[in-house]
Amino acid sequence: MTFTLDFPSRTPTPGVDALADWLTQAGEPFDRNGPSTLALRALPLRLLVNAADQTLKAQVEITPEVPVQRLVDLVFFLSVQVGADVELRGLGAVRRATLWLRLADEQDRMRIADAVELAGDRGNEEKVFKDLWQVIASASPGRDVRWDNGRKQIVELLEVGEPEGISLAEAKVIVSHAEEGDVVGVPVAEPLHLLAWRWLSTAYPALVDERGTR
Repeated sequence: MTFTLDFPSRTPTPGVDALADWLTQAGEPFDRNGPSTLALRALPLRLLVNAADQTLKAQVEITPEVPVQRLVDLVFFLSVQVGADVELRGLGAVRRATLWLRLADEQDRMRIADAVELAGDRGNEEKVFKDLWQVIASASPGRDVRWDNGRKQIVELLEVGEPEGISLAEAKVIVSHAEEGDVVGVPVAEPLHLLAWRWLSTAYPALVDERGTR
Protein backbone atom coordinates (compact mmCIF):
# COMPACT_ATOMS: atom_id res chain seq x y z
CA MET A 1 0.00 0.00 0.00
CA THR A 2 1.20 3.50 -0.84
CA PHE A 3 1.02 6.33 1.70
CA THR A 4 1.51 9.99 0.81
CA LEU A 5 3.20 12.39 3.20
CA ASP A 6 3.21 16.16 2.93
CA PHE A 7 5.70 18.55 4.54
CA PRO A 8 3.90 21.88 5.00
CA SER A 9 6.27 24.71 5.84
CA ARG A 10 6.10 28.49 6.07
CA THR A 11 9.42 28.74 4.28
CA PRO A 12 10.31 27.56 0.76
CA THR A 13 11.19 23.88 0.49
CA PRO A 14 14.80 23.11 -0.48
CA GLY A 15 15.17 22.23 -4.15
CA VAL A 16 15.95 18.81 -5.57
CA ASP A 17 19.70 19.48 -5.64
CA ALA A 18 19.75 20.49 -1.96
CA LEU A 19 17.75 17.39 -0.99
CA ALA A 20 20.07 15.22 -3.08
CA ASP A 21 23.08 16.69 -1.24
CA TRP A 22 21.42 16.01 2.11
CA LEU A 23 20.68 12.37 1.19
CA THR A 24 24.28 11.92 0.07
CA GLN A 25 25.58 13.32 3.36
CA ALA A 26 23.15 11.07 5.25
CA GLY A 27 24.52 8.03 3.40
CA GLU A 28 21.23 7.25 1.65
CA PRO A 29 21.75 6.06 -1.96
CA PHE A 30 19.13 7.29 -4.41
CA ASP A 31 18.28 7.70 -8.08
CA ARG A 32 17.04 10.85 -9.77
CA ASN A 33 13.88 10.09 -11.70
CA GLY A 34 13.36 13.15 -13.84
CA PRO A 35 13.96 16.73 -12.73
CA SER A 36 11.84 16.66 -9.56
CA THR A 37 11.91 13.14 -8.07
CA LEU A 38 14.43 11.34 -5.85
CA ALA A 39 13.88 7.61 -5.32
CA LEU A 40 15.77 5.99 -2.47
CA ARG A 41 17.37 2.64 -3.18
CA ALA A 42 17.47 1.18 0.33
CA LEU A 43 13.96 2.25 1.36
CA PRO A 44 10.65 2.38 -0.60
CA LEU A 45 10.51 6.18 -0.41
CA ARG A 46 10.16 8.71 -3.23
CA LEU A 47 10.58 12.45 -2.70
CA LEU A 48 8.74 14.74 -5.09
CA VAL A 49 9.50 18.45 -5.24
CA ASN A 50 7.05 20.81 -6.89
CA ALA A 51 9.25 23.63 -8.16
CA ALA A 52 6.24 25.78 -9.05
CA ASP A 53 4.96 26.19 -5.49
CA GLN A 54 8.11 24.97 -3.70
CA THR A 55 6.38 22.15 -1.84
CA LEU A 56 7.55 18.64 -0.97
CA LYS A 57 5.73 15.36 -0.66
CA ALA A 58 6.86 11.78 -0.19
CA GLN A 59 5.37 8.50 -1.30
CA VAL A 60 5.96 5.46 0.91
CA GLU A 61 5.31 1.92 -0.30
CA ILE A 62 4.73 -0.46 2.61
CA THR A 63 5.56 -4.16 2.16
CA PRO A 64 5.93 -6.99 4.70
CA GLU A 65 9.71 -6.55 4.65
CA VAL A 66 10.12 -2.77 5.03
CA PRO A 67 12.12 -1.64 8.11
CA VAL A 68 9.37 0.66 9.38
CA GLN A 69 11.33 2.26 12.21
CA ARG A 70 14.20 3.24 9.92
CA LEU A 71 11.73 4.62 7.41
CA VAL A 72 9.93 6.72 10.04
CA ASP A 73 13.22 8.00 11.43
CA LEU A 74 14.30 9.16 7.98
CA VAL A 75 10.98 10.89 7.35
CA PHE A 76 11.31 12.92 10.54
CA PHE A 77 14.99 13.65 9.98
CA LEU A 78 13.89 15.02 6.62
CA SER A 79 11.15 17.12 8.22
CA VAL A 80 13.76 18.75 10.47
CA GLN A 81 16.01 19.37 7.47
CA VAL A 82 13.27 21.17 5.53
CA GLY A 83 11.77 22.87 8.61
CA ALA A 84 8.33 21.36 8.19
CA ASP A 85 5.70 19.28 9.94
CA VAL A 86 4.71 15.84 8.68
CA GLU A 87 1.17 15.23 7.45
CA LEU A 88 -0.22 11.86 6.43
CA ARG A 89 -2.86 12.09 3.72
CA GLY A 90 -6.23 11.14 5.17
CA LEU A 91 -5.11 11.62 8.77
CA GLY A 92 -3.47 15.04 9.02
CA ALA A 93 -0.46 16.11 11.07
CA VAL A 94 1.29 13.17 12.74
CA ARG A 95 4.00 12.68 15.31
CA ARG A 96 6.71 10.08 14.96
CA ALA A 97 4.89 7.49 17.10
CA THR A 98 1.59 8.01 15.28
CA LEU A 99 3.19 7.49 11.89
CA TRP A 100 4.99 4.38 13.11
CA LEU A 101 1.74 2.91 14.41
CA ARG A 102 -0.08 3.53 11.14
CA LEU A 103 2.65 2.12 8.92
CA ALA A 104 3.43 -0.83 11.20
CA ASP A 105 -0.26 -1.73 11.45
CA GLU A 106 -0.54 -1.76 7.66
CA GLN A 107 2.57 -3.91 7.43
CA ASP A 108 1.17 -6.41 9.92
CA ARG A 109 -2.14 -6.45 8.05
CA MET A 110 -0.21 -7.58 4.97
CA ARG A 111 1.69 -10.15 7.00
CA ILE A 112 -1.55 -11.60 8.39
CA ALA A 113 -2.98 -11.83 4.88
CA ASP A 114 0.11 -13.73 3.70
CA ALA A 115 -0.04 -16.08 6.70
CA VAL A 116 -3.76 -16.78 6.25
CA GLU A 117 -3.19 -17.53 2.57
CA LEU A 118 -0.42 -19.94 3.53
CA ALA A 119 -2.74 -21.56 6.11
CA GLY A 120 -5.24 -22.15 3.30
CA ASP A 121 -2.55 -23.79 1.18
CA ARG A 122 -1.71 -26.09 4.11
CA GLY A 123 -5.31 -26.95 4.95
CA ASN A 124 -5.59 -25.44 8.45
CA GLU A 125 -7.24 -22.13 7.54
CA GLU A 126 -10.42 -22.86 9.54
CA LYS A 127 -8.55 -23.38 12.82
CA VAL A 128 -6.40 -20.30 12.26
CA PHE A 129 -9.53 -18.23 11.57
CA LYS A 130 -11.21 -19.45 14.76
CA ASP A 131 -8.19 -18.79 16.96
CA LEU A 132 -7.53 -15.41 15.32
CA TRP A 133 -11.14 -14.36 15.86
CA GLN A 134 -10.95 -15.26 19.57
CA VAL A 135 -7.87 -13.08 20.07
CA ILE A 136 -9.34 -10.11 18.19
CA ALA A 137 -12.67 -10.45 20.01
CA SER A 138 -10.91 -10.55 23.39
CA ALA A 139 -9.21 -7.25 22.54
CA SER A 140 -12.54 -5.65 21.55
CA PRO A 141 -15.18 -6.61 24.16
CA GLY A 142 -18.74 -5.74 23.27
CA ARG A 143 -17.96 -5.38 19.56
CA ASP A 144 -18.28 -7.79 16.64
CA VAL A 145 -14.74 -7.51 15.31
CA ARG A 146 -13.18 -10.12 13.02
CA TRP A 147 -10.75 -10.78 10.17
CA ASP A 148 -12.39 -10.23 6.76
CA ASN A 149 -10.58 -12.60 4.43
CA GLY A 150 -12.12 -11.07 1.32
CA ARG A 151 -10.84 -7.59 2.14
CA LYS A 152 -7.79 -8.91 4.01
CA GLN A 153 -8.20 -6.70 7.06
CA ILE A 154 -9.82 -6.55 10.48
CA VAL A 155 -13.31 -5.06 10.41
CA GLU A 156 -16.12 -4.33 12.83
CA LEU A 157 -19.58 -5.51 11.76
CA LEU A 158 -22.08 -2.66 12.14
CA GLU A 159 -25.74 -2.41 11.17
CA VAL A 160 -26.67 0.28 8.67
CA GLY A 161 -29.05 2.90 10.04
CA GLU A 162 -28.81 1.92 13.71
CA PRO A 163 -27.87 4.66 16.25
CA GLU A 164 -24.82 2.68 17.34
CA GLY A 165 -24.14 1.42 13.83
CA ILE A 166 -23.24 3.27 10.66
CA SER A 167 -25.16 5.74 8.51
CA LEU A 168 -26.33 4.74 5.04
CA ALA A 169 -24.07 7.37 3.44
CA GLU A 170 -21.03 6.03 5.27
CA ALA A 171 -21.96 2.44 4.46
CA LYS A 172 -22.23 3.19 0.75
CA VAL A 173 -18.62 4.36 0.73
CA ILE A 174 -17.67 0.84 1.82
CA VAL A 175 -20.36 -1.15 -0.01
CA SER A 176 -22.00 0.75 -2.88
CA HIS A 177 -25.20 -1.32 -2.78
CA ALA A 178 -25.66 -1.11 1.02
CA GLU A 179 -29.20 -0.59 2.32
CA GLU A 180 -30.84 0.17 5.68
CA GLY A 181 -30.64 -2.86 7.95
CA ASP A 182 -27.62 -4.40 6.22
CA VAL A 183 -24.56 -5.39 8.22
CA VAL A 184 -21.35 -3.85 6.89
CA GLY A 185 -17.76 -4.61 7.79
CA VAL A 186 -16.12 -1.29 8.73
CA PRO A 187 -12.31 -1.15 8.88
CA VAL A 188 -11.20 -0.67 12.50
CA ALA A 189 -9.44 2.56 13.39
CA GLU A 190 -7.23 1.19 16.14
CA PRO A 191 -4.04 -0.75 15.30
CA LEU A 192 -5.45 -4.23 15.98
CA HIS A 193 -3.36 -5.80 13.22
CA LEU A 194 -0.28 -5.22 15.37
CA LEU A 195 -1.78 -7.25 18.19
CA ALA A 196 -3.15 -9.93 15.88
CA TRP A 197 0.18 -10.41 14.15
CA ARG A 198 2.06 -10.61 17.45
CA TRP A 199 -0.20 -13.47 18.45
CA LEU A 200 -0.32 -15.18 15.05
CA SER A 201 3.44 -15.16 14.54
CA THR A 202 4.01 -16.86 17.90
CA ALA A 203 0.98 -19.21 17.89
CA TYR A 204 1.62 -20.39 14.32
CA PRO A 205 5.35 -19.88 13.67
CA ALA A 206 5.19 -22.27 10.71
CA LEU A 207 3.10 -19.67 8.88
CA VAL A 208 5.95 -17.17 9.10
CA ASP A 209 7.60 -18.44 5.94
CA GLU A 210 10.67 -17.69 3.88
CA ARG A 211 9.07 -14.54 2.43
CA GLY A 212 10.54 -12.61 5.36
CA THR A 213 7.33 -11.65 7.16
CA ARG A 214 8.77 -12.04 10.64
